[in-house]
Amino acid sequence: MNRVLLSYRFLVPLALTGVAVVAGIAVALTTFFLVDRHVQANAEAETRRLASTLARALVQPVLRNDVWQAYQLVRAATETAPQEQQDASVGIVVLDAREQVFVSPAPRQYPIGAHLSTLPDSMIEASRTVLSSHPPGSARVADAGGASLVLAVPIVGDEDALLGVVLATHPAGISRAQRETVVRQLSVLGLIAVALVALAGAYLGTRLTAPLGRLREVMQNTPRLATVKEQLQSDELTSVGERQDEVGELARTFSAMLRQIAAKQELERHMQEAERLASIGQITASIAHEVNNPLGGMLGVIQNRRLRGGVDEATERTLGLLDRGLNQIHETVQALLNEARREQRSLQAADLHDLELLLRPEAEHLRCSFQWRVAPPSHGDLPAVAVRQVVLNLTLNALAAAGARGEVLVWTETTSASWQVCVGNTGPVLSHEKLDALTQGTERTPDGRLGLGLWITARILHTLGGRLELRMARPSEPTTVLCADFPLQQFHLLSTERDDTNSPASTA
Repeated sequence: MNRVLLSYRFLVPLALTGVAVVAGIAVALTTFFLVDRHVQANAEAETRRLASTLARALVQPVLRNDVWQAYQLVRAATETAPQEQQDASVGIVVLDAREQVFVSPAPRQYPIGAHLSTLPDSMIEASRTVLSSHPPGSARVADAGGASLVLAVPIVGDEDALLGVVLATHPAGISRAQRETVVRQLSVLGLIAVALVALAGAYLGTRLTAPLGRLREVMQNTPRLATVKEQLQSDELTSVGERQDEVGELARTFSAMLRQIAAKQELERHMQEAERLASIGQITASIAHEVNNPLGGMLGVIQNRRLRGGVDEATERTLGLLDRGLNQIHETVQALLNEARREQRSLQAADLHDLELLLRPEAEHLRCSFQWRVAPPSHGDLPAVAVRQVVLNLTLNALAAAGARGEVLVWTETTSASWQVCVGNTGPVLSHEKLDALTQGTERTPDGRLGLGLWITARILHTLGGRLELRMARPSEPTTVLCADFPLQQFHLLSTERDDTNSPASTA
Protein backbone atom coordinates (compact mmCIF):
# COMPACT_ATOMS: atom_id res chain seq x y z
CA MET A 1 0.00 0.00 0.00
CA ASN A 2 1.50 3.30 -1.10
CA ARG A 3 1.63 6.04 1.48
CA VAL A 4 0.58 9.51 0.41
CA LEU A 5 3.27 11.94 1.54
CA LEU A 6 2.55 15.63 1.66
CA SER A 7 5.11 18.17 0.58
CA TYR A 8 7.18 19.93 3.23
CA ARG A 9 5.62 23.16 1.99
CA PHE A 10 2.41 21.93 3.61
CA LEU A 11 3.77 19.69 6.36
CA VAL A 12 5.83 22.37 8.11
CA PRO A 13 3.05 25.00 8.28
CA LEU A 14 0.56 22.34 9.37
CA ALA A 15 2.97 21.05 12.01
CA LEU A 16 3.58 24.54 13.36
CA THR A 17 -0.16 25.21 13.38
CA GLY A 18 -0.80 21.92 15.21
CA VAL A 19 1.89 22.74 17.77
CA ALA A 20 0.29 26.16 18.27
CA VAL A 21 -3.14 24.57 18.85
CA VAL A 22 -1.78 21.99 21.30
CA ALA A 23 0.21 24.67 23.11
CA GLY A 24 -2.89 26.87 23.31
CA ILE A 25 -4.96 24.07 24.79
CA ALA A 26 -2.20 23.23 27.28
CA VAL A 27 -1.91 26.88 28.33
CA ALA A 28 -5.71 27.12 28.74
CA LEU A 29 -5.85 24.00 30.92
CA THR A 30 -2.91 25.18 33.00
CA THR A 31 -4.49 28.59 33.43
CA PHE A 32 -7.79 27.02 34.47
CA PHE A 33 -6.01 24.82 37.02
CA LEU A 34 -4.07 27.77 38.44
CA VAL A 35 -7.22 29.89 38.61
CA ASP A 36 -9.03 27.09 40.43
CA ARG A 37 -6.18 26.76 42.93
CA HIS A 38 -6.02 30.50 43.43
CA VAL A 39 -9.77 30.84 43.93
CA GLN A 40 -9.77 27.92 46.38
CA ALA A 41 -6.92 29.38 48.43
CA ASN A 42 -8.47 32.84 48.38
CA ALA A 43 -11.94 31.52 49.34
CA GLU A 44 -10.47 29.51 52.21
CA ALA A 45 -8.61 32.53 53.51
CA GLU A 46 -11.71 34.70 53.27
CA THR A 47 -13.86 32.04 54.97
CA ARG A 48 -11.33 31.63 57.80
CA ARG A 49 -11.29 35.38 58.27
CA LEU A 50 -15.10 35.49 58.32
CA ALA A 51 -15.34 32.65 60.87
CA SER A 52 -12.73 34.28 63.10
CA THR A 53 -14.58 37.61 62.97
CA LEU A 54 -17.90 35.93 63.80
CA ALA A 55 -16.29 34.00 66.68
CA ARG A 56 -15.18 37.25 68.28
CA ALA A 57 -18.49 39.02 67.54
CA LEU A 58 -20.65 36.20 68.96
CA VAL A 59 -19.04 36.09 72.42
CA GLN A 60 -21.57 38.43 74.05
CA PRO A 61 -24.71 37.08 72.27
CA VAL A 62 -23.74 33.53 73.30
CA LEU A 63 -23.10 34.61 76.90
CA ARG A 64 -26.48 36.38 77.05
CA ASN A 65 -28.15 33.58 75.09
CA ASP A 66 -29.37 36.27 72.63
CA VAL A 67 -30.28 34.13 69.66
CA TRP A 68 -31.83 37.01 67.70
CA GLN A 69 -28.73 39.20 67.80
CA ALA A 70 -26.58 36.18 66.89
CA TYR A 71 -28.91 35.42 63.98
CA GLN A 72 -28.65 38.99 62.67
CA LEU A 73 -24.87 38.88 62.83
CA VAL A 74 -24.68 35.54 61.02
CA ARG A 75 -27.31 36.51 58.45
CA ALA A 76 -25.55 39.76 57.65
CA ALA A 77 -22.26 37.93 57.16
CA THR A 78 -23.71 35.28 54.81
CA GLU A 79 -25.64 37.72 52.61
CA THR A 80 -22.64 39.81 51.59
CA ALA A 81 -21.99 37.63 48.49
CA PRO A 82 -23.44 38.83 45.12
CA GLN A 83 -26.66 37.24 43.83
CA GLU A 84 -24.88 35.40 41.01
CA GLN A 85 -22.56 33.75 43.56
CA GLN A 86 -25.19 32.54 46.01
CA ASP A 87 -24.39 28.92 45.20
CA ALA A 88 -20.82 29.62 46.23
CA SER A 89 -21.64 31.58 49.43
CA VAL A 90 -20.34 30.46 52.81
CA GLY A 91 -22.59 28.38 55.12
CA ILE A 92 -22.46 29.22 58.85
CA VAL A 93 -23.52 27.04 61.82
CA VAL A 94 -22.91 28.17 65.44
CA LEU A 95 -22.76 25.56 68.20
CA ASP A 96 -22.88 26.27 71.93
CA ALA A 97 -20.90 24.52 74.67
CA ARG A 98 -23.61 21.85 74.96
CA GLU A 99 -22.87 20.75 71.35
CA GLN A 100 -26.23 22.05 70.16
CA VAL A 101 -27.04 24.37 67.28
CA PHE A 102 -27.20 27.88 68.72
CA VAL A 103 -27.98 29.77 65.50
CA SER A 104 -27.82 29.28 61.71
CA PRO A 105 -28.85 31.43 58.70
CA ALA A 106 -30.60 28.27 57.39
CA PRO A 107 -32.81 27.18 60.35
CA ARG A 108 -34.72 24.64 58.29
CA GLN A 109 -31.54 22.82 57.37
CA TYR A 110 -29.90 23.27 60.77
CA PRO A 111 -32.70 23.78 63.39
CA ILE A 112 -31.88 25.60 66.64
CA GLY A 113 -31.27 23.15 69.43
CA ALA A 114 -30.35 20.28 67.10
CA HIS A 115 -27.58 18.13 68.50
CA LEU A 116 -24.14 17.97 66.88
CA SER A 117 -24.73 14.35 65.91
CA THR A 118 -27.42 15.42 63.38
CA LEU A 119 -24.92 17.47 61.39
CA PRO A 120 -22.83 16.15 58.47
CA ASP A 121 -19.79 14.05 59.32
CA SER A 122 -17.31 16.74 58.25
CA MET A 123 -18.93 19.25 60.66
CA ILE A 124 -18.96 16.66 63.47
CA GLU A 125 -15.28 15.91 62.97
CA ALA A 126 -14.31 19.58 62.86
CA SER A 127 -16.40 20.37 65.97
CA ARG A 128 -15.01 17.40 67.95
CA THR A 129 -11.50 18.53 67.07
CA VAL A 130 -12.10 22.04 68.39
CA LEU A 131 -14.04 20.94 71.48
CA SER A 132 -11.38 18.43 72.48
CA SER A 133 -8.41 20.75 72.01
CA HIS A 134 -6.67 22.49 74.95
CA PRO A 135 -6.24 25.36 74.57
CA PRO A 136 -9.02 25.69 71.98
CA GLY A 137 -7.80 25.99 68.42
CA SER A 138 -9.28 26.04 64.91
CA ALA A 139 -9.73 22.98 62.69
CA ARG A 140 -9.94 22.31 58.93
CA VAL A 141 -11.78 19.26 57.58
CA ALA A 142 -12.78 18.31 54.02
CA ASP A 143 -15.82 16.16 53.33
CA ALA A 144 -15.53 12.64 51.98
CA GLY A 145 -16.05 13.68 48.33
CA GLY A 146 -13.75 16.69 48.59
CA ALA A 147 -16.49 18.96 47.26
CA SER A 148 -16.63 21.24 50.32
CA LEU A 149 -14.39 22.33 53.14
CA VAL A 150 -15.34 22.91 56.85
CA LEU A 151 -13.48 25.42 58.99
CA ALA A 152 -14.13 25.33 62.74
CA VAL A 153 -13.19 28.34 64.91
CA PRO A 154 -13.79 28.32 68.71
CA ILE A 155 -15.80 31.04 70.48
CA VAL A 156 -13.58 31.87 73.43
CA GLY A 157 -14.68 33.92 76.42
CA ASP A 158 -12.73 35.24 79.36
CA GLU A 159 -9.90 33.11 80.65
CA ASP A 160 -10.03 30.97 77.50
CA ALA A 161 -13.43 29.56 78.36
CA LEU A 162 -14.86 27.63 75.41
CA LEU A 163 -18.34 29.07 74.74
CA GLY A 164 -19.05 27.40 71.42
CA VAL A 165 -17.84 26.74 67.85
CA VAL A 166 -18.38 28.61 64.58
CA LEU A 167 -18.58 26.15 61.65
CA ALA A 168 -18.05 27.73 58.22
CA THR A 169 -18.42 25.69 55.01
CA HIS A 170 -17.55 26.64 51.43
CA PRO A 171 -16.91 24.76 48.12
CA ALA A 172 -13.43 23.26 47.77
CA GLY A 173 -13.00 24.79 44.27
CA ILE A 174 -14.59 27.44 42.16
CA SER A 175 -18.35 27.38 41.85
CA ARG A 176 -20.27 26.39 38.77
CA ALA A 177 -21.03 30.02 37.86
CA GLN A 178 -17.39 30.95 38.35
CA ARG A 179 -16.31 27.92 36.33
CA GLU A 180 -18.59 28.84 33.43
CA THR A 181 -17.31 32.41 33.49
CA VAL A 182 -13.68 31.32 33.55
CA VAL A 183 -14.22 28.72 30.81
CA ARG A 184 -16.02 31.25 28.65
CA GLN A 185 -13.31 33.86 29.01
CA LEU A 186 -10.49 31.36 28.54
CA SER A 187 -12.20 29.94 25.45
CA VAL A 188 -12.53 33.33 23.78
CA LEU A 189 -9.00 34.41 24.66
CA GLY A 190 -7.63 30.97 23.80
CA LEU A 191 -9.26 30.92 20.37
CA ILE A 192 -7.90 34.37 19.59
CA ALA A 193 -4.42 33.40 20.80
CA VAL A 194 -4.47 30.07 18.94
CA ALA A 195 -5.64 31.79 15.76
CA LEU A 196 -2.86 34.36 15.96
CA VAL A 197 -0.21 31.76 16.77
CA ALA A 198 -1.52 29.46 14.02
CA LEU A 199 -1.34 32.29 11.46
CA ALA A 200 2.14 33.17 12.64
CA GLY A 201 3.14 29.50 12.48
CA ALA A 202 1.74 29.11 8.97
CA TYR A 203 3.55 32.26 7.84
CA LEU A 204 6.84 31.21 9.41
CA GLY A 205 6.43 27.68 8.06
CA THR A 206 5.86 29.04 4.57
CA ARG A 207 8.91 31.28 4.88
CA LEU A 208 11.03 28.41 6.19
CA THR A 209 10.03 26.03 3.43
CA ALA A 210 10.23 28.64 0.65
CA PRO A 211 13.97 27.94 0.00
CA LEU A 212 13.23 24.20 -0.16
CA GLY A 213 10.45 24.80 -2.65
CA ARG A 214 12.72 27.04 -4.70
CA LEU A 215 15.48 24.41 -4.69
CA ARG A 216 12.94 21.78 -5.72
CA GLU A 217 11.80 23.89 -8.66
CA VAL A 218 15.41 24.55 -9.68
CA MET A 219 16.23 20.82 -9.54
CA GLN A 220 13.09 20.03 -11.57
CA ASN A 221 13.77 22.70 -14.19
CA THR A 222 17.52 22.05 -14.47
CA PRO A 223 17.29 18.78 -16.51
CA ARG A 224 15.16 20.61 -19.09
CA LEU A 225 18.16 22.72 -20.10
CA ALA A 226 20.11 21.65 -23.16
CA THR A 227 23.47 20.82 -21.64
CA VAL A 228 24.95 20.27 -18.20
CA LYS A 229 27.04 23.41 -18.73
CA GLU A 230 23.88 25.46 -19.11
CA GLN A 231 22.49 23.75 -16.01
CA LEU A 232 25.53 24.80 -13.97
CA GLN A 233 25.20 28.36 -15.28
CA SER A 234 21.59 28.63 -14.09
CA ASP A 235 21.12 31.89 -12.17
CA GLU A 236 18.52 30.33 -9.88
CA LEU A 237 20.82 27.46 -8.90
CA THR A 238 23.66 29.93 -8.27
CA SER A 239 21.49 32.18 -6.08
CA VAL A 240 20.22 29.23 -4.00
CA GLY A 241 23.77 27.90 -3.63
CA GLU A 242 24.88 31.20 -2.08
CA ARG A 243 22.73 30.58 1.01
CA GLN A 244 24.73 29.77 4.15
CA ASP A 245 22.36 27.09 5.46
CA GLU A 246 21.32 23.50 4.78
CA VAL A 247 19.40 24.50 1.65
CA GLY A 248 22.48 26.20 0.24
CA GLU A 249 24.54 23.11 1.09
CA LEU A 250 22.04 20.95 -0.81
CA ALA A 251 22.26 23.30 -3.81
CA ARG A 252 26.05 23.20 -3.73
CA THR A 253 25.99 19.40 -3.49
CA PHE A 254 23.63 19.29 -6.46
CA SER A 255 25.99 21.58 -8.40
CA ALA A 256 28.92 19.31 -7.55
CA MET A 257 26.93 16.35 -8.83
CA LEU A 258 26.21 18.23 -12.07
CA ARG A 259 29.92 19.01 -12.45
CA GLN A 260 30.73 15.32 -12.04
CA ILE A 261 28.12 14.47 -14.68
CA ALA A 262 29.60 17.14 -16.97
CA ALA A 263 33.09 15.73 -16.49
CA LYS A 264 31.80 12.24 -17.23
CA GLN A 265 30.02 13.45 -20.35
CA GLU A 266 33.14 15.28 -21.48
CA LEU A 267 35.20 12.12 -20.94
CA GLU A 268 32.66 10.07 -22.89
CA ARG A 269 32.72 12.65 -25.68
CA HIS A 270 36.51 12.48 -25.87
CA MET A 271 36.39 8.69 -25.90
CA GLN A 272 33.83 8.70 -28.70
CA GLU A 273 35.89 11.22 -30.63
CA ALA A 274 39.01 9.14 -30.08
CA GLU A 275 37.21 6.03 -31.35
CA ARG A 276 35.92 7.96 -34.35
CA LEU A 277 39.37 9.33 -35.07
CA ALA A 278 40.85 5.87 -34.77
CA SER A 279 38.30 4.53 -37.24
CA ILE A 280 38.91 7.39 -39.64
CA GLY A 281 42.66 6.92 -39.26
CA GLN A 282 42.38 3.26 -40.15
CA ILE A 283 40.28 4.06 -43.20
CA THR A 284 42.65 6.84 -44.24
CA ALA A 285 45.70 4.67 -43.79
CA SER A 286 44.13 1.90 -45.85
CA ILE A 287 43.41 4.17 -48.83
CA ALA A 288 46.46 6.46 -48.54
CA HIS A 289 48.68 4.19 -50.60
CA GLU A 290 45.97 3.71 -53.22
CA VAL A 291 45.65 7.49 -53.54
CA ASN A 292 49.37 8.24 -53.53
CA ASN A 293 50.22 5.77 -56.33
CA PRO A 294 48.10 7.38 -59.07
CA LEU A 295 49.05 10.83 -57.77
CA GLY A 296 52.73 9.99 -58.19
CA GLY A 297 52.06 8.79 -61.73
CA MET A 298 50.18 11.98 -62.68
CA LEU A 299 52.84 14.21 -61.14
CA GLY A 300 55.48 12.25 -63.09
CA VAL A 301 53.59 12.82 -66.35
CA ILE A 302 53.44 16.58 -65.71
CA GLN A 303 57.18 16.67 -64.98
CA ASN A 304 57.99 14.68 -68.16
CA ARG A 305 55.87 17.03 -70.23
CA ARG A 306 57.80 20.01 -68.95
CA LEU A 307 61.15 18.28 -69.55
CA ARG A 308 60.27 17.59 -73.18
CA GLY A 309 59.95 21.34 -73.79
CA GLY A 310 57.82 23.15 -76.33
CA VAL A 311 55.25 24.21 -73.69
CA ASP A 312 53.33 27.38 -74.55
CA GLU A 313 51.99 29.86 -71.95
CA ALA A 314 48.44 28.45 -71.79
CA THR A 315 49.69 24.89 -71.41
CA GLU A 316 52.12 26.01 -68.70
CA ARG A 317 49.28 27.62 -66.72
CA THR A 318 47.25 24.44 -67.08
CA LEU A 319 50.18 22.27 -66.04
CA GLY A 320 50.83 24.56 -63.05
CA LEU A 321 47.20 24.36 -61.96
CA LEU A 322 47.27 20.57 -62.23
CA ASP A 323 50.60 20.39 -60.42
CA ARG A 324 49.41 22.51 -57.50
CA GLY A 325 46.09 20.67 -57.29
CA LEU A 326 47.70 17.22 -57.27
CA ASN A 327 50.28 18.32 -54.71
CA GLN A 328 47.48 19.66 -52.53
CA ILE A 329 45.74 16.28 -52.67
CA HIS A 330 49.00 14.56 -51.77
CA GLU A 331 49.76 16.93 -48.88
CA THR A 332 46.17 16.71 -47.60
CA VAL A 333 46.40 12.93 -47.44
CA GLN A 334 49.75 13.20 -45.73
CA ALA A 335 48.36 15.73 -43.23
CA LEU A 336 45.47 13.43 -42.36
CA LEU A 337 48.04 10.71 -41.72
CA ASN A 338 50.01 13.10 -39.46
CA GLU A 339 53.02 12.72 -41.76
CA ALA A 340 53.20 16.28 -43.14
CA ARG A 341 56.67 17.72 -43.24
CA ARG A 342 57.65 20.69 -41.08
CA GLU A 343 58.57 22.71 -44.16
CA GLN A 344 55.24 23.90 -45.55
CA ARG A 345 54.75 26.10 -48.57
CA SER A 346 53.52 29.59 -47.73
CA LEU A 347 50.22 30.86 -49.09
CA GLN A 348 50.46 32.85 -52.31
CA ALA A 349 47.98 34.82 -54.38
CA ALA A 350 48.14 32.09 -57.04
CA ASP A 351 46.75 29.55 -54.55
CA LEU A 352 43.68 31.68 -53.99
CA HIS A 353 43.32 32.24 -57.75
CA ASP A 354 43.43 28.48 -58.30
CA LEU A 355 40.62 28.04 -55.80
CA GLU A 356 38.48 30.53 -57.69
CA LEU A 357 39.13 28.68 -60.95
CA LEU A 358 38.14 25.39 -59.29
CA LEU A 359 35.03 26.70 -57.56
CA ARG A 360 33.47 28.88 -60.24
CA PRO A 361 32.58 25.95 -62.60
CA GLU A 362 30.90 24.21 -59.64
CA ALA A 363 28.83 27.33 -58.96
CA GLU A 364 27.85 27.58 -62.65
CA HIS A 365 26.87 23.92 -62.64
CA LEU A 366 24.57 24.54 -59.63
CA ARG A 367 23.27 27.79 -61.26
CA CYS A 368 24.33 29.67 -58.13
CA SER A 369 25.52 33.28 -58.01
CA PHE A 370 29.17 33.23 -56.92
CA GLN A 371 31.20 36.26 -55.78
CA TRP A 372 34.90 35.95 -54.93
CA ARG A 373 36.47 38.83 -52.98
CA VAL A 374 39.47 37.09 -51.49
CA ALA A 375 42.86 38.76 -51.03
CA PRO A 376 45.94 37.21 -49.42
CA PRO A 377 47.07 38.57 -46.03
CA SER A 378 49.19 41.68 -46.22
CA HIS A 379 51.61 40.37 -43.61
CA GLY A 380 52.40 37.12 -41.84
CA ASP A 381 52.86 33.64 -43.18
CA LEU A 382 50.17 30.97 -43.60
CA PRO A 383 50.48 27.35 -44.83
CA ALA A 384 49.06 27.14 -48.34
CA VAL A 385 47.73 23.57 -48.21
CA ALA A 386 45.81 24.06 -44.97
CA VAL A 387 44.28 27.37 -46.08
CA ARG A 388 43.28 25.99 -49.48
CA GLN A 389 41.64 22.97 -47.86
CA VAL A 390 39.67 25.07 -45.36
CA VAL A 391 38.45 27.60 -47.94
CA LEU A 392 37.59 24.83 -50.42
CA ASN A 393 35.51 22.87 -47.87
CA LEU A 394 33.64 25.95 -46.60
CA THR A 395 32.83 27.19 -50.11
CA LEU A 396 31.67 23.79 -51.41
CA ASN A 397 29.38 23.44 -48.38
CA ALA A 398 28.03 26.96 -48.97
CA LEU A 399 27.31 26.19 -52.66
CA ALA A 400 25.49 23.01 -51.68
CA ALA A 401 23.46 24.87 -49.05
CA ALA A 402 22.55 27.80 -51.34
CA GLY A 403 21.38 25.54 -54.20
CA ALA A 404 19.94 26.71 -57.48
CA ARG A 405 19.40 30.47 -57.77
CA GLY A 406 21.15 30.94 -54.48
CA GLU A 407 23.99 33.31 -53.68
CA VAL A 408 27.43 32.60 -52.23
CA LEU A 409 29.83 35.34 -51.21
CA VAL A 410 33.46 34.70 -50.17
CA TRP A 411 35.51 37.56 -48.76
CA THR A 412 38.44 38.18 -46.44
CA GLU A 413 39.09 40.51 -43.52
CA THR A 414 42.60 41.21 -42.22
CA THR A 415 43.63 42.56 -38.82
CA SER A 416 47.01 42.91 -37.17
CA ALA A 417 46.62 39.52 -35.45
CA SER A 418 44.55 37.40 -37.85
CA TRP A 419 43.39 36.79 -41.40
CA GLN A 420 39.73 35.84 -41.64
CA VAL A 421 37.95 34.13 -44.53
CA CYS A 422 34.16 34.55 -44.45
CA VAL A 423 31.85 32.40 -46.55
CA GLY A 424 28.17 33.38 -46.71
CA ASN A 425 25.22 31.77 -48.46
CA THR A 426 21.50 32.45 -48.79
CA GLY A 427 20.44 28.89 -48.02
CA PRO A 428 18.67 27.70 -44.85
CA VAL A 429 19.93 29.34 -41.66
CA LEU A 430 22.53 27.22 -39.87
CA SER A 431 22.07 26.88 -36.10
CA HIS A 432 24.87 26.60 -33.54
CA GLU A 433 23.64 23.13 -32.51
CA LYS A 434 23.88 21.81 -36.07
CA LEU A 435 27.28 23.45 -36.56
CA ASP A 436 28.54 21.66 -33.43
CA ALA A 437 27.25 18.36 -34.79
CA LEU A 438 28.92 19.00 -38.17
CA THR A 439 32.27 19.95 -36.66
CA GLN A 440 32.17 16.88 -34.38
CA GLY A 441 31.51 14.54 -37.30
CA THR A 442 28.17 13.23 -35.97
CA GLU A 443 25.84 14.78 -38.58
CA ARG A 444 24.75 12.60 -41.50
CA THR A 445 23.72 13.68 -44.97
CA PRO A 446 20.18 12.98 -46.28
CA ASP A 447 21.48 9.84 -48.03
CA GLY A 448 22.88 8.48 -44.76
CA ARG A 449 26.56 9.32 -45.31
CA LEU A 450 28.64 10.80 -42.47
CA GLY A 451 29.70 14.35 -43.44
CA LEU A 452 33.36 14.95 -42.56
CA GLY A 453 34.06 18.18 -44.50
CA LEU A 454 33.48 20.60 -41.65
CA TRP A 455 35.00 18.12 -39.18
CA ILE A 456 38.26 18.16 -41.19
CA THR A 457 38.04 21.95 -41.48
CA ALA A 458 37.63 22.37 -37.73
CA ARG A 459 40.55 20.03 -37.01
CA ILE A 460 42.83 21.90 -39.43
CA LEU A 461 41.92 25.24 -37.85
CA HIS A 462 42.43 23.80 -34.37
CA THR A 463 45.90 22.55 -35.40
CA LEU A 464 46.74 26.01 -36.75
CA GLY A 465 45.51 27.73 -33.58
CA GLY A 466 42.50 29.25 -35.33
CA ARG A 467 38.78 28.75 -34.95
CA LEU A 468 35.61 28.34 -36.96
CA GLU A 469 32.70 30.50 -35.86
CA LEU A 470 29.13 31.12 -36.98
CA ARG A 471 28.68 34.87 -37.25
CA MET A 472 25.41 36.72 -37.04
CA ALA A 473 24.72 38.03 -40.53
CA ARG A 474 24.80 41.78 -41.08
CA PRO A 475 22.17 43.58 -43.20
CA SER A 476 24.35 43.49 -46.32
CA GLU A 477 25.50 39.87 -45.86
CA PRO A 478 23.88 36.49 -46.67
CA THR A 479 21.76 34.70 -44.08
CA THR A 480 24.45 32.23 -42.97
CA VAL A 481 28.06 33.33 -42.54
CA LEU A 482 30.88 30.97 -41.47
CA CYS A 483 34.23 32.58 -40.70
CA ALA A 484 37.56 30.78 -40.52
CA ASP A 485 40.00 32.76 -38.37
CA PHE A 486 43.73 32.17 -39.06
CA PRO A 487 46.15 33.72 -36.51
CA LEU A 488 48.98 35.55 -38.26
CA GLN A 489 51.33 36.20 -35.32
CA GLN A 490 51.93 32.49 -34.65
CA PHE A 491 52.85 31.66 -38.23
CA HIS A 492 54.84 34.84 -38.57
CA LEU A 493 56.99 33.73 -35.62
CA LEU A 494 57.37 30.21 -37.06
CA SER A 495 58.45 31.54 -40.43
CA THR A 496 60.92 33.91 -38.73
CA GLU A 497 62.42 31.03 -36.77
CA ARG A 498 62.64 28.97 -39.94
CA ASP A 499 64.36 31.79 -41.78
CA ASP A 500 66.81 32.24 -38.89
CA THR A 501 67.75 28.55 -38.93
CA ASN A 502 68.40 28.70 -42.73
CA SER A 503 70.44 31.93 -42.60
CA PRO A 504 74.23 31.88 -43.31
CA ALA A 505 74.88 32.90 -39.71
CA SER A 506 73.18 29.81 -38.41
CA THR A 507 75.03 27.51 -40.74
CA ALA A 508 78.42 29.03 -40.11
